[in-house]
Amino acid sequence: MGLMLLQTTTTSENAKILISRAMESGFVSCVQRMAIESYYFWEEKLNCEEEILLSFKVDRKNFKNLKALIAKNHIYEIPEIIGISLRDVSKSYKKWHKKVIKAQKKGL
Repeated sequence: MGLMLLQTTTTSENAKILISRAMESGFVSCVQRMAIESYYFWEEKLNCEEEILLSFKVDRKNFKNLKALIAKNHIYEIPEIIGISLRDVSKSYKKWHKKVIKAQKKGL
């Protein structure tokens, strides 16, 4: 099927921009948005803040394009972009994902 790209941001506005541009691009079939609390080091200081985690479902062939889209539209200096290979996916979900990506290429 492809990959799940995980990505975080701090503002609802930036999350909406990333989601809408990714969906409009035809690179993804689905995006999930979750409120999380992140702990991380930045400039040698431990930070904790509320963030928004975005989970994009993307084909391998569109992964680089999606990474570039996120980097271009993100508010962070160094945006988190993590790809996780999806190997064990239900047949029905995989079929739906492929159908959506194919339809987007045709312009819905």
